Amino acid sequence: MLFFVMYDIESNKVRYNVVKYLDRMGCYRIQKSIFLADLSIDRYEKIKTDLAEIQSLYDNHDSIIVCPVSSDLLRSMKIIGQNINLDIITHSKNTLFF
Repeated sequence: MLFFVMYDIESNKVRYNVVKYLDRMGCYRIQKSIFLADLSIDRYEKIKTDLAEIQSLYDNHDSIIVCPVSSDLLRSMKIIGQNINLDIITHSKNTLFF
């Protein structure tokens, strides 16, 4: 399942822990506050649940968005500036062996 995780977190400590968590879960950081992942639906659900729990633990004005996206929509995304190698994230690069 392809999905984005985007956040606006004021606390440096909370933001650092969220970044480390998303890295451990197999998400790829594509911008400072945006991750992209191609993971199982179970892992997607766990990430959503865990991030909601983190959000509820402290008084804040932060936001975390977990947004599923289709591979077709991801491929039609226009990247302006530094290129992002989506093939690595989506595991769609084909290799020919001879």
